[in-house]
Amino acid sequence: MAAEVFDTNWMWHPSFTESRAETAGLFVHFRRDFVLEKIPPGRCCQIRITADTRYKLYVNKEFVSSGPVKGDQSLWFYDEVDISPSLRLGKNRIGIYVLRFFYATRFATSFPRLSTGGVYIAHVDSQVPQSFDIGSGSLWQTAIDQSTILCIDQAEDDFLHIYERIDRNTDVQLDWVPAVLLPFQNSTGVSPPWKLSPRLIPRLQREIAQFSMIHNIQSCVQRTAWERSLITTPWQEVHLPPGTRHELELEVPYHMTAFLRFCFQRPQVGGSTVVITYAESYEDPPTLVPYLRRKGQRCNVSKSLFGPQDTYVFGGSSRCLGLCYENDEDVDETFTPFHFRTFRFIRISIEVSSASELVFKGIDVQRAKYPLDVLATLKVNPNESVTAMRLWDISIRTLENCMHDCYEDCPMYEQLQYAMDTRSSALFTYYISGDDRLAKQAIIQLHNSFQPRLGLTSSRAPTHQPQIIPHFSLYWICMLADHWTFFGDPGFLRPFIPVADAILAYFDSRIDSDTGLVKVADEIGIWHFHDWAEAWRPYGIPPAVTQTGISTYSNNLYAYTLQQASILQSTCAERDTIAQEYILRSQRVVEAVQKFCFDGEFFSDTVVTASSDKCHHRSQHNQVWAVLSGASSGKQGEDLLRRTLSPVTGQLLTPASISMSFYTLRALSMVGGDLYEESFHRFWGPWNTQIALGLTTWEEDSVSQRSDCHAWGSAPIHEYMAEVIGLRPAKPGWTCLEFQPRLSLYREIEATVPFRYNGSTALAKVSWKTSPSNEIVVSMKALGIPTAIPVSVKLPCKPEIFIQSADEIKFRLSKSQVKSKGSEVHLIVRISGNIIEDMQSGE
Repeated sequence: MAAEVFDTNWMWHPSFTESRAETAGLFVHFRRDFVLEKIPPGRCCQIRITADTRYKLYVNKEFVSSGPVKGDQSLWFYDEVDISPSLRLGKNRIGIYVLRFFYATRFATSFPRLSTGGVYIAHVDSQVPQSFDIGSGSLWQTAIDQSTILCIDQAEDDFLHIYERIDRNTDVQLDWVPAVLLPFQNSTGVSPPWKLSPRLIPRLQREIAQFSMIHNIQSCVQRTAWERSLITTPWQEVHLPPGTRHELELEVPYHMTAFLRFCFQRPQVGGSTVVITYAESYEDPPTLVPYLRRKGQRCNVSKSLFGPQDTYVFGGSSRCLGLCYENDEDVDETFTPFHFRTFRFIRISIEVSSASELVFKGIDVQRAKYPLDVLATLKVNPNESVTAMRLWDISIRTLENCMHDCYEDCPMYEQLQYAMDTRSSALFTYYISGDDRLAKQAIIQLHNSFQPRLGLTSSRAPTHQPQIIPHFSLYWICMLADHWTFFGDPGFLRPFIPVADAILAYFDSRIDSDTGLVKVADEIGIWHFHDWAEAWRPYGIPPAVTQTGISTYSNNLYAYTLQQASILQSTCAERDTIAQEYILRSQRVVEAVQKFCFDGEFFSDTVVTASSDKCHHRSQHNQVWAVLSGASSGKQGEDLLRRTLSPVTGQLLTPASISMSFYTLRALSMVGGDLYEESFHRFWGPWNTQIALGLTTWEEDSVSQRSDCHAWGSAPIHEYMAEVIGLRPAKPGWTCLEFQPRLSLYREIEATVPFRYNGSTALAKVSWKTSPSNEIVVSMKALGIPTAIPVSVKLPCKPEIFIQSADEIKFRLSKSQVKSKGSEVHLIVRISGNIIEDMQSGE
């Protein structure tokens, strides 16, 4: 064996430099021509392809693939693509359109990249005909597109830098040169900078969408002509006279993420300009762009659209680049943004050159999202609640819009995968699809961000700019526990448990000897973010915590996470001793919280002795997390939450944001009693307000109103499946089901809930209906399950019962007041019509 082996599957442009200061990166084109006398058989046509930073693959002017999925230095993904459907006899051309973000800049935070650009292309089968060897090498030609920049000067865009400014009317032409190989040693422990891995998730789903309305037209062209071009099908051309200006605003039926293609007939002379502005709503001028907005009714077309922009200057017939990415390139001049765009409204501003008319041919819209297979269904009698179905539908749409290469906090502004946000989004995904592929990838990527010098993971990953929020490392551990609960996969989870232990050690090392509480100090590069509360601006940290270094929230979250981790240690890792240690640590922290942070009425934001102003140092957060950690439980916890949510006493507390709503609901469920049912319908008041304001996805928060799409607001998904329908994993991986429906919330309901069964996804059908005589018939059946499945049934006022059956299970309850403690309940358990238990009792 040779001492040195080299990987020669990477190529790049020989003179590419990252020296242009006005752009976040550049586009690089690659092309390869070859002749086929016959189409190669089988695996010969399967290739592996990736690039740093992103690529689009075209074969004979057909779009074939795009990627890679966002990776990092620990895991860089490639795609396997079968190009045989696009090949033809005779001359063929393959084109690769590459976006390379510059490495040594702070721009494009959402897009990880390594220190050099590169394109990787290789055959899956090494035994291919020489005439069809299209692997990386000097037979590829490459050119840098100097006419396009990725804008870095837009106030609306602090994170993405995907918005393009293209001037095809310049004299800059493509200079095609042979590509050069990038030989990387691949032996004696040395390897290329990219650690390649096959894609872990399916490709984005694309579906045709279209605009629904046009607003605020300023044009010499009649509205009907624009509508025939943009709204109705088939589209008709619009002729824009030389020297004219046109502006119009387009609306889609709902907030979406989509790939766009703006098509014009190639003009004789260049110089015309189109500017596209992307916006989530109509609004008043923002207080602080992009972070503090002044939004009201989102569809108030008398207001303005604010958002990032693309600019395209037409080159005309004399400056066709001949890229061969599209048919009719010599006839049409199109602008196709490389990355998908996020919008509810689009403003198009066109300035036509005085030298040539411009013919507008239409806009292709392809909605793009992770191919989430929504298996869960919900149907509530519309006479009882139209709101329920709106909550359900908008929640699913919001989640879908925040799922692409990874889970995203908001598709409009950041597209970053934060651990806290992702924990909620993953749980919502489990309940509507049973799909854990994106969640597993997220767990891996956040794990890869672990920094041993700190003992913490990054708050977000993958990213070009790591950020440390210690609390978010705890939420990552909770993600592990959730995955164990829903999938029971020890082989997947065990490698992550040592990092979870190191994270918990970070907090344990900061226990204050005087109080027994975690105490944190200002550290360079660490942000002790709590929540986006108005009183805690600008950095989301309670003032009292800044003063003392002790956060009640941090301690409760730490105690709660220790409890979650103890389950992982005892059941997944089979390390009972460590599990017990975690429980003891949690108990000590909880006792310290009770002793030092409770003022007799509420838990303060920090130790009570430092809270001179009780009202200023109290928040809803710490009451919720006191319940979740066990610092307040049972009747005491229920009373605490009643005071917290009371319009009288609760108004003295700093309110929690939408992001914390999921945990408020968890606390309401945990304390038992009737509080969850009493709070349920009014809890959705802020969501109903958003519906009234015309939102079609849930906003990031009601204070800043930066983004109108953020998946942490999709809590209704979880609540309807886990709490209202009441189906939960009673044992890891759904090896036993828990069925505890909240029958008092709706008189009539039907739902389908996905769950895991023998390594695949099964469905449970649940329904109940209240008769005019106030008799409730409840039905639960696992669909398509050939063998019996154990179910733990918990119905109002009745002891828990265990049933094991593959058939339909029915329960008949007399009395409509099923939540009443003193009511008599007559329970009949039926399996396929046979009564197996008949009980009557009074509590």
